[in-house]
Amino acid sequence: MSDKQANVVIVGKPNVGKSTLFNRIVRRRIAITTKESGTTRDRIRIKTDWQGIEFLLTDTGGFVSKDKSEIAKKVNEQIKKAVLEADVIIFLVDGSAMPTLDDYTINEWLRKVNKPYIVAINKIDRKESKDNLSEFYKFGAKDLIEISAEHGQNVAELLDLVISKLAVAVKPKEEITKENDKLNLLIIGRPNVGKSMLVNAILTEERVIVSEQAGTTRDAIEEEFIFDNQHFRIIDTAGLRKKSKINKQIEYFSIQRVIRYIPKADVIILLLDAKTDNYPPNPLTRQDKAIIDLVLRKGKAIVIGINKIDLIAKDERKYLLNNTKVALRNFNFIPVLLISALKKQGVVEIVRKGLDVYEEGLKKISDDILAQTVLPKLHANLPSHRIKYLYLKQKGVLPPKFDLVTNLPQDVKESYLRFVANEIRNYFGFEGNDIHIKVVRKS
Repeated sequence: MSDKQANVVIVGKPNVGKSTLFNRIVRRRIAITTKESGTTRDRIRIKTDWQGIEFLLTDTGGFVSKDKSEIAKKVNEQIKKAVLEADVIIFLVDGSAMPTLDDYTINEWLRKVNKPYIVAINKIDRKESKDNLSEFYKFGAKDLIEISAEHGQNVAELLDLVISKLAVAVKPKEEITKENDKLNLLIIGRPNVGKSMLVNAILTEERVIVSEQAGTTRDAIEEEFIFDNQHFRIIDTAGLRKKSKINKQIEYFSIQRVIRYIPKADVIILLLDAKTDNYPPNPLTRQDKAIIDLVLRKGKAIVIGINKIDLIAKDERKYLLNNTKVALRNFNFIPVLLISALKKQGVVEIVRKGLDVYEEGLKKISDDILAQTVLPKLHANLPSHRIKYLYLKQKGVLPPKFDLVTNLPQDVKESYLRFVANEIRNYFGFEGNDIHIKVVRKS
Protein backbone atom coordinates (compact mmCIF):
# COMPACT_ATOMS: atom_id res chain seq x y z
CA MET A 1 0.00 0.00 0.00
CA SER A 2 1.24 3.51 -0.79
CA ASP A 3 1.81 6.39 1.66
CA LYS A 4 -1.51 7.91 0.64
CA GLN A 5 -3.98 7.97 3.56
CA ALA A 6 -6.80 5.61 2.64
CA ASN A 7 -10.30 7.09 2.85
CA VAL A 8 -13.51 5.12 3.47
CA VAL A 9 -16.90 6.88 3.34
CA ILE A 10 -20.31 5.71 4.58
CA VAL A 11 -23.29 6.99 2.56
CA GLY A 12 -27.01 6.32 2.50
CA LYS A 13 -30.39 7.92 3.02
CA PRO A 14 -31.42 9.11 6.52
CA ASN A 15 -31.99 6.69 9.40
CA VAL A 16 -30.41 3.58 7.86
CA GLY A 17 -27.84 3.28 10.67
CA LYS A 18 -24.81 5.08 9.22
CA SER A 19 -23.77 6.63 12.55
CA THR A 20 -24.33 3.35 14.40
CA LEU A 21 -22.02 1.61 11.92
CA PHE A 22 -19.50 4.46 12.14
CA ASN A 23 -19.37 4.18 15.95
CA ARG A 24 -18.97 0.42 15.84
CA ILE A 25 -16.09 0.58 13.33
CA VAL A 26 -14.18 3.28 15.25
CA ARG A 27 -14.98 1.37 18.48
CA ARG A 28 -16.23 4.38 20.41
CA ARG A 29 -19.23 6.70 20.44
CA ILE A 30 -18.37 9.62 18.16
CA ALA A 31 -21.35 10.18 15.87
CA ILE A 32 -24.68 10.95 17.53
CA THR A 33 -27.24 8.19 16.98
CA THR A 34 -30.96 8.77 17.51
CA LYS A 35 -34.24 7.51 16.14
CA GLU A 36 -34.76 10.91 14.52
CA SER A 37 -34.10 10.97 10.79
CA GLY A 38 -31.30 13.29 9.59
CA THR A 39 -29.36 13.71 12.83
CA THR A 40 -25.97 13.78 11.05
CA ARG A 41 -25.63 16.76 8.71
CA ASP A 42 -21.91 17.51 8.64
CA ARG A 43 -19.21 15.09 7.58
CA ILE A 44 -17.50 13.42 10.55
CA ARG A 45 -14.07 11.93 9.88
CA ILE A 46 -11.75 9.99 12.18
CA LYS A 47 -8.71 7.78 11.75
CA THR A 48 -9.24 4.11 12.62
CA ASP A 49 -7.77 0.74 11.67
CA TRP A 50 -8.59 -2.86 10.92
CA GLN A 51 -6.18 -5.80 10.81
CA GLY A 52 -3.28 -3.35 11.26
CA ILE A 53 -4.35 -1.20 8.27
CA GLU A 54 -5.11 2.45 9.06
CA PHE A 55 -7.69 4.48 7.16
CA LEU A 56 -9.85 7.57 7.55
CA LEU A 57 -13.55 6.78 8.09
CA THR A 58 -16.11 9.42 7.13
CA ASP A 59 -19.73 9.49 8.26
CA THR A 60 -22.08 11.60 6.11
CA GLY A 61 -25.55 13.03 6.45
CA GLY A 62 -28.57 11.30 4.96
CA PHE A 63 -29.11 11.83 1.24
CA VAL A 64 -32.60 13.16 0.40
CA SER A 65 -33.50 13.94 -3.20
CA LYS A 66 -36.95 15.53 -2.73
CA ASP A 67 -36.08 17.96 0.06
CA LYS A 68 -35.26 21.25 -1.70
CA SER A 69 -34.38 23.19 1.47
CA GLU A 70 -31.05 24.99 1.68
CA ILE A 71 -29.75 22.68 4.42
CA ALA A 72 -30.70 19.53 2.45
CA LYS A 73 -28.83 20.86 -0.58
CA LYS A 74 -25.74 21.51 1.55
CA VAL A 75 -25.92 18.01 3.08
CA ASN A 76 -26.14 16.46 -0.39
CA GLU A 77 -23.19 18.57 -1.57
CA GLN A 78 -21.14 17.38 1.41
CA ILE A 79 -22.00 13.76 0.57
CA LYS A 80 -20.90 14.18 -3.04
CA LYS A 81 -17.62 15.80 -1.97
CA ALA A 82 -16.95 12.94 0.44
CA VAL A 83 -17.61 10.34 -2.25
CA LEU A 84 -15.31 12.05 -4.74
CA GLU A 85 -12.52 12.00 -2.13
CA ALA A 86 -13.17 8.37 -1.14
CA ASP A 87 -11.13 5.30 -2.04
CA VAL A 88 -13.89 2.89 -0.96
CA ILE A 89 -17.56 3.64 -0.27
CA ILE A 90 -19.90 1.75 2.05
CA PHE A 91 -23.43 2.29 0.76
CA LEU A 92 -25.66 1.47 3.74
CA VAL A 93 -29.30 0.51 3.14
CA ASP A 94 -32.10 -0.47 5.49
CA GLY A 95 -32.85 -4.14 4.92
CA SER A 96 -35.98 -3.97 7.09
CA ALA A 97 -37.76 -1.91 4.41
CA MET A 98 -38.04 -2.06 0.64
CA PRO A 99 -35.56 0.14 -1.28
CA THR A 100 -36.82 3.64 -2.03
CA LEU A 101 -36.22 6.04 -4.90
CA ASP A 102 -33.36 7.59 -2.92
CA ASP A 103 -31.68 4.18 -2.58
CA TYR A 104 -31.89 3.66 -6.34
CA THR A 105 -30.65 7.21 -6.98
CA ILE A 106 -27.60 6.74 -4.74
CA ASN A 107 -26.83 3.34 -6.27
CA GLU A 108 -27.01 4.68 -9.83
CA TRP A 109 -24.81 7.62 -8.92
CA LEU A 110 -22.19 5.37 -7.29
CA ARG A 111 -22.11 3.20 -10.41
CA LYS A 112 -21.40 6.28 -12.52
CA VAL A 113 -18.74 7.60 -10.13
CA ASN A 114 -17.03 4.26 -10.78
CA LYS A 115 -15.29 3.87 -7.43
CA PRO A 116 -15.21 0.66 -5.40
CA TYR A 117 -18.39 0.48 -3.33
CA ILE A 118 -20.02 -2.11 -1.13
CA VAL A 119 -23.76 -2.34 -0.53
CA ALA A 120 -24.15 -3.13 3.17
CA ILE A 121 -27.71 -4.31 3.89
CA ASN A 122 -28.28 -3.27 7.51
CA LYS A 123 -30.79 -4.40 10.16
CA ILE A 124 -30.86 -8.03 8.99
CA ASP A 125 -31.55 -9.02 12.61
CA ARG A 126 -35.12 -7.84 12.03
CA LYS A 127 -37.64 -10.42 10.85
CA GLU A 128 -39.00 -8.36 7.95
CA SER A 129 -35.54 -8.09 6.33
CA LYS A 130 -35.73 -11.58 4.79
CA ASP A 131 -38.56 -10.47 2.48
CA ASN A 132 -36.65 -7.46 1.16
CA LEU A 133 -33.14 -8.85 0.52
CA SER A 134 -33.75 -9.87 -3.10
CA GLU A 135 -34.70 -6.29 -4.04
CA PHE A 136 -31.29 -5.00 -2.95
CA TYR A 137 -29.55 -7.71 -4.96
CA LYS A 138 -31.17 -6.21 -8.06
CA PHE A 139 -28.96 -3.12 -7.61
CA GLY A 140 -26.33 -4.91 -9.67
CA ALA A 141 -23.55 -4.04 -7.24
CA LYS A 142 -20.50 -6.27 -7.41
CA ASP A 143 -20.21 -6.52 -3.62
CA LEU A 144 -23.10 -6.93 -1.18
CA ILE A 145 -23.05 -8.00 2.45
CA GLU A 146 -25.79 -8.38 5.07
CA ILE A 147 -25.01 -6.82 8.46
CA SER A 148 -26.46 -5.60 11.73
CA ALA A 149 -24.56 -2.46 12.78
CA GLU A 150 -26.39 -2.39 16.12
CA HIS A 151 -25.39 -5.94 17.10
CA GLY A 152 -22.11 -6.15 15.18
CA GLN A 153 -23.24 -9.03 12.97
CA ASN A 154 -20.94 -9.44 9.92
CA VAL A 155 -19.28 -6.05 10.55
CA ALA A 156 -15.88 -7.78 10.73
CA GLU A 157 -16.57 -9.40 7.35
CA LEU A 158 -17.56 -5.99 5.95
CA LEU A 159 -14.25 -4.52 7.14
CA ASP A 160 -12.32 -7.44 5.63
CA LEU A 161 -13.98 -6.58 2.31
CA VAL A 162 -13.18 -2.87 2.74
CA ILE A 163 -9.50 -3.63 3.40
CA SER A 164 -9.28 -5.92 0.36
CA LYS A 165 -10.60 -3.08 -1.82
CA LEU A 166 -8.33 -0.48 -0.23
CA ALA A 167 -5.33 -2.63 -1.15
CA VAL A 168 -6.23 -2.03 -4.81
CA ALA A 169 -7.74 1.46 -4.57
CA VAL A 170 -4.70 3.20 -3.10
CA LYS A 171 -2.11 1.62 -5.39
CA PRO A 172 -0.36 3.98 -7.81
CA LYS A 173 -2.03 4.01 -11.23
CA GLU A 174 0.87 2.30 -12.96
CA GLU A 175 0.31 -0.73 -10.69
CA ILE A 176 -3.36 -0.93 -11.58
CA THR A 177 -3.34 -0.63 -15.36
CA LYS A 178 -2.02 -4.06 -16.19
CA GLU A 179 -2.84 -5.95 -19.36
CA ASN A 180 -5.50 -8.08 -17.71
CA ASP A 181 -7.31 -4.98 -16.32
CA LYS A 182 -8.40 -3.92 -19.79
CA LEU A 183 -12.04 -4.58 -20.65
CA ASN A 184 -12.21 -5.95 -24.19
CA LEU A 185 -15.13 -4.43 -26.09
CA LEU A 186 -15.90 -6.13 -29.41
CA ILE A 187 -18.14 -4.40 -31.97
CA ILE A 188 -19.78 -6.71 -34.49
CA GLY A 189 -22.62 -6.47 -37.00
CA ARG A 190 -23.49 -6.76 -40.64
CA PRO A 191 -21.59 -4.64 -43.19
CA ASN A 192 -22.26 -0.89 -43.27
CA VAL A 193 -24.20 -0.65 -40.01
CA GLY A 194 -21.72 1.97 -38.78
CA LYS A 195 -19.26 -0.01 -36.67
CA SER A 196 -16.22 2.06 -37.63
CA MET A 197 -18.10 5.30 -37.13
CA LEU A 198 -19.09 4.14 -33.64
CA VAL A 199 -15.45 3.35 -32.85
CA ASN A 200 -14.42 6.84 -33.99
CA ALA A 201 -17.22 8.40 -31.90
CA ILE A 202 -16.07 6.48 -28.82
CA LEU A 203 -12.43 7.40 -29.39
CA THR A 204 -13.43 11.00 -30.29
CA GLU A 205 -11.17 10.96 -33.33
CA GLU A 206 -11.05 9.25 -36.73
CA ARG A 207 -8.75 6.28 -36.22
CA VAL A 208 -10.79 3.95 -38.43
CA ILE A 209 -11.59 4.58 -42.11
CA VAL A 210 -15.30 5.28 -42.59
CA SER A 211 -16.80 4.74 -46.04
CA GLU A 212 -20.24 4.30 -47.59
CA GLN A 213 -18.84 1.25 -49.35
CA ALA A 214 -19.80 -1.88 -47.42
CA GLY A 215 -16.89 -4.02 -46.33
CA THR A 216 -14.26 -1.28 -45.96
CA THR A 217 -12.98 -2.78 -42.70
CA ARG A 218 -11.46 -6.20 -43.33
CA ASP A 219 -8.92 -6.48 -40.55
CA ALA A 220 -9.92 -6.35 -36.91
CA ILE A 221 -8.72 -2.97 -35.62
CA GLU A 222 -7.79 -2.57 -31.95
CA GLU A 223 -7.55 0.69 -30.01
CA GLU A 224 -7.42 1.54 -26.30
CA PHE A 225 -9.20 4.25 -24.33
CA ILE A 226 -10.15 5.14 -20.75
CA PHE A 227 -13.78 5.75 -19.80
CA ASP A 228 -15.10 6.30 -16.24
CA ASN A 229 -11.63 5.32 -14.94
CA GLN A 230 -11.91 1.94 -16.69
CA HIS A 231 -9.25 0.94 -19.23
CA PHE A 232 -10.89 -0.44 -22.41
CA ARG A 233 -9.59 -2.14 -25.51
CA ILE A 234 -12.05 -1.69 -28.36
CA ILE A 235 -12.04 -4.02 -31.37
CA ASP A 236 -13.71 -3.05 -34.64
CA THR A 237 -14.36 -5.98 -36.97
CA ALA A 238 -15.28 -6.60 -40.56
CA GLY A 239 -18.99 -6.99 -41.25
CA LEU A 240 -20.58 -10.41 -40.96
CA ARG A 241 -22.15 -11.57 -44.23
CA LYS A 242 -24.18 -14.64 -45.04
CA LYS A 243 -21.98 -17.43 -46.34
CA SER A 244 -23.84 -17.46 -49.66
CA LYS A 245 -22.66 -13.88 -50.28
CA ILE A 246 -19.02 -14.54 -49.54
CA ASN A 247 -17.29 -14.81 -52.88
CA LYS A 248 -13.93 -13.33 -52.00
CA GLN A 249 -11.35 -15.24 -50.04
CA ILE A 250 -10.33 -12.12 -48.11
CA GLU A 251 -13.88 -11.65 -46.79
CA TYR A 252 -14.09 -15.30 -45.76
CA PHE A 253 -11.02 -14.92 -43.56
CA SER A 254 -12.37 -11.63 -42.16
CA ILE A 255 -15.51 -13.42 -40.92
CA GLN A 256 -13.46 -16.23 -39.39
CA ARG A 257 -11.48 -13.56 -37.55
CA VAL A 258 -14.69 -12.07 -36.11
CA ILE A 259 -15.77 -15.47 -34.81
CA ARG A 260 -12.29 -16.04 -33.41
CA TYR A 261 -12.38 -12.71 -31.51
CA ILE A 262 -15.65 -13.49 -29.68
CA PRO A 263 -14.02 -15.77 -27.04
CA LYS A 264 -11.36 -13.08 -26.40
CA ALA A 265 -13.95 -10.35 -25.75
CA ASP A 266 -15.48 -9.37 -22.41
CA VAL A 267 -18.46 -7.53 -23.85
CA ILE A 268 -20.02 -7.62 -27.32
CA ILE A 269 -21.82 -4.67 -28.89
CA LEU A 270 -24.01 -5.94 -31.72
CA LEU A 271 -24.79 -3.02 -34.01
CA LEU A 272 -27.99 -2.91 -36.07
CA ASP A 273 -29.18 -0.45 -38.73
CA ALA A 274 -32.25 1.67 -37.90
CA LYS A 275 -32.97 2.03 -41.62
CA THR A 276 -34.80 -1.16 -42.52
CA ASP A 277 -37.10 -2.27 -45.32
CA ASN A 278 -38.94 -4.65 -42.98
CA TYR A 279 -42.52 -3.93 -42.06
CA PRO A 280 -43.31 -3.48 -39.28
CA PRO A 281 -39.86 -1.89 -38.85
CA ASN A 282 -37.47 -4.33 -37.21
CA PRO A 283 -33.70 -4.18 -37.78
CA LEU A 284 -33.06 -7.75 -36.56
CA THR A 285 -32.35 -10.36 -39.23
CA ARG A 286 -32.06 -14.13 -38.89
CA GLN A 287 -28.32 -13.69 -39.15
CA ASP A 288 -28.31 -11.20 -36.25
CA LYS A 289 -30.21 -13.72 -34.11
CA ALA A 290 -27.67 -16.38 -35.04
CA ILE A 291 -24.87 -14.02 -33.96
CA ILE A 292 -26.66 -13.43 -30.62
CA ASP A 293 -27.02 -17.17 -30.12
CA LEU A 294 -23.31 -17.69 -30.83
CA VAL A 295 -22.26 -14.91 -28.43
CA LEU A 296 -24.42 -16.28 -25.61
CA ARG A 297 -23.21 -19.84 -26.16
CA LYS A 298 -19.67 -18.49 -25.74
CA GLY A 299 -20.80 -17.00 -22.42
CA LYS A 300 -20.25 -13.35 -23.32
CA ALA A 301 -22.16 -10.28 -22.11
CA ILE A 302 -23.94 -8.44 -24.91
CA VAL A 303 -25.53 -5.07 -25.65
CA ILE A 304 -27.49 -4.24 -28.81
CA GLY A 305 -27.22 -0.80 -30.38
CA ILE A 306 -29.61 0.36 -33.09
CA ASN A 307 -27.55 2.88 -35.05
CA LYS A 308 -28.49 5.70 -37.47
CA ILE A 309 -31.58 6.83 -35.55
CA ASP A 310 -30.85 10.31 -36.91
CA LEU A 311 -32.17 8.98 -40.26
CA ILE A 312 -35.65 8.17 -38.94
CA ALA A 313 -38.36 10.43 -37.52
CA LYS A 314 -38.48 10.82 -33.73
CA ASP A 315 -41.99 9.38 -33.48
CA GLU A 316 -40.80 6.21 -35.29
CA ARG A 317 -37.96 5.49 -32.84
CA LYS A 318 -40.10 4.18 -30.00
CA TYR A 319 -42.00 2.00 -32.49
CA LEU A 320 -38.72 0.63 -33.84
CA LEU A 321 -37.42 -0.08 -30.31
CA ASN A 322 -40.62 -1.89 -29.28
CA ASN A 323 -40.63 -4.02 -32.44
CA THR A 324 -37.01 -4.98 -31.85
CA LYS A 325 -37.76 -6.03 -28.28
CA VAL A 326 -40.69 -8.14 -29.48
CA ALA A 327 -38.40 -9.84 -31.99
CA LEU A 328 -35.95 -10.43 -29.11
CA ARG A 329 -38.52 -12.15 -26.89
CA ASN A 330 -36.23 -15.17 -26.44
CA PHE A 331 -33.40 -12.80 -25.46
CA ASN A 332 -35.40 -10.21 -23.52
CA PHE A 333 -32.59 -9.80 -20.99
CA ILE A 334 -30.37 -8.08 -23.58
CA PRO A 335 -30.46 -4.26 -23.31
CA VAL A 336 -31.27 -2.39 -26.53
CA LEU A 337 -30.17 1.23 -27.01
CA LEU A 338 -30.94 3.71 -29.77
CA ILE A 339 -27.83 5.55 -30.95
CA SER A 340 -26.42 7.72 -33.69
CA ALA A 341 -22.67 7.31 -34.09
CA LEU A 342 -22.68 10.15 -36.64
CA LYS A 343 -24.39 12.62 -34.28
CA LYS A 344 -22.70 11.10 -31.19
CA GLN A 345 -26.07 10.41 -29.61
CA GLY A 346 -26.16 7.56 -27.08
CA VAL A 347 -22.44 6.79 -27.54
CA VAL A 348 -21.51 7.37 -23.90
CA GLU A 349 -24.60 5.43 -22.81
CA ILE A 350 -23.76 2.34 -24.86
CA VAL A 351 -20.19 2.18 -23.51
CA ARG A 352 -21.49 2.62 -19.97
CA LYS A 353 -24.09 -0.10 -20.58
CA GLY A 354 -21.29 -2.38 -21.79
CA LEU A 355 -19.54 -1.86 -18.46
CA ASP A 356 -22.82 -2.45 -16.61
CA VAL A 357 -23.53 -5.82 -18.24
CA TYR A 358 -19.96 -6.94 -17.60
CA GLU A 359 -20.39 -6.15 -13.89
CA GLU A 360 -23.76 -7.93 -13.93
CA GLY A 361 -21.98 -11.06 -15.13
CA LEU A 362 -19.59 -10.83 -12.17
CA LYS A 363 -22.33 -11.00 -9.53
CA LYS A 364 -22.07 -13.89 -7.06
CA ILE A 365 -25.18 -14.96 -5.14
CA SER A 366 -24.66 -16.88 -1.92
CA ASP A 367 -26.34 -20.25 -1.29
CA ASP A 368 -28.25 -18.72 1.62
CA ILE A 369 -29.73 -15.95 -0.50
CA LEU A 370 -30.72 -18.40 -3.24
CA ALA A 371 -32.34 -20.59 -0.59
CA GLN A 372 -34.38 -17.63 0.67
CA THR A 373 -35.43 -16.28 -2.73
CA VAL A 374 -35.43 -18.60 -5.76
CA LEU A 375 -35.51 -22.04 -4.13
CA PRO A 376 -39.01 -21.72 -2.56
CA LYS A 377 -40.40 -20.90 -6.03
CA LEU A 378 -38.73 -24.02 -7.45
CA HIS A 379 -40.03 -26.22 -4.63
CA ALA A 380 -43.54 -24.89 -5.30
CA ASN A 381 -43.18 -25.89 -8.99
CA LEU A 382 -41.21 -29.15 -9.08
CA PRO A 383 -40.36 -30.60 -12.51
CA SER A 384 -42.04 -33.89 -11.60
CA HIS A 385 -43.77 -35.58 -8.66
CA ARG A 386 -40.85 -38.00 -8.42
CA ILE A 387 -38.40 -35.25 -7.45
CA LYS A 388 -37.59 -35.56 -3.73
CA TYR A 389 -34.57 -33.26 -3.63
CA LEU A 390 -33.92 -29.96 -5.39
CA TYR A 391 -31.17 -27.46 -4.56
CA LEU A 392 -29.64 -24.50 -6.40
CA LYS A 393 -26.14 -23.04 -6.06
CA GLN A 394 -24.01 -20.69 -8.11
CA LYS A 395 -20.82 -22.23 -9.46
CA GLY A 396 -19.26 -19.45 -11.52
CA VAL A 397 -19.39 -16.01 -13.12
CA LEU A 398 -18.94 -14.57 -16.62
CA PRO A 399 -21.33 -16.04 -17.52
CA PRO A 400 -23.32 -16.71 -14.35
CA LYS A 401 -23.31 -20.51 -13.89
CA PHE A 402 -25.61 -22.46 -11.59
CA ASP A 403 -25.92 -26.10 -10.59
CA LEU A 404 -29.42 -27.48 -10.14
CA VAL A 405 -28.90 -30.47 -7.86
CA THR A 406 -31.60 -33.15 -7.80
CA ASN A 407 -32.14 -36.86 -7.20
CA LEU A 408 -33.56 -37.38 -10.73
CA PRO A 409 -31.77 -35.26 -13.37
CA GLN A 410 -33.63 -37.08 -16.16
CA ASP A 411 -36.90 -35.50 -14.99
CA VAL A 412 -35.62 -31.96 -15.52
CA LYS A 413 -36.55 -30.82 -19.03
CA GLU A 414 -35.36 -27.81 -21.00
CA SER A 415 -38.61 -25.93 -20.29
CA TYR A 416 -37.98 -26.25 -16.55
CA LEU A 417 -34.45 -24.90 -16.91
CA ARG A 418 -35.92 -21.84 -18.65
CA PHE A 419 -38.29 -21.45 -15.69
CA VAL A 420 -35.34 -21.64 -13.25
CA ALA A 421 -33.36 -19.08 -15.27
CA ASN A 422 -36.34 -16.70 -15.30
CA GLU A 423 -36.75 -16.98 -11.53
CA ILE A 424 -33.05 -16.28 -10.99
CA ARG A 425 -33.33 -13.29 -13.31
CA ASN A 426 -36.46 -11.99 -11.55
CA TYR A 427 -34.50 -11.69 -8.32
CA PHE A 428 -30.97 -10.88 -9.45
CA GLY A 429 -31.15 -9.40 -12.96
CA PHE A 430 -27.97 -10.50 -14.75
CA GLU A 431 -28.84 -8.06 -17.55
CA GLY A 432 -27.06 -8.78 -20.83
CA ASN A 433 -25.84 -12.19 -19.66
CA ASP A 434 -27.13 -15.65 -20.45
CA ILE A 435 -27.64 -17.83 -17.36
CA HIS A 436 -26.04 -21.26 -17.75
CA ILE A 437 -27.65 -24.00 -15.66
CA LYS A 438 -26.27 -27.52 -15.28
CA VAL A 439 -28.38 -30.32 -13.85
CA VAL A 440 -26.36 -32.35 -11.35
CA ARG A 441 -27.29 -35.63 -9.65
CA LYS A 442 -27.34 -35.50 -5.86
CA SER A 443 -24.37 -37.51 -4.60
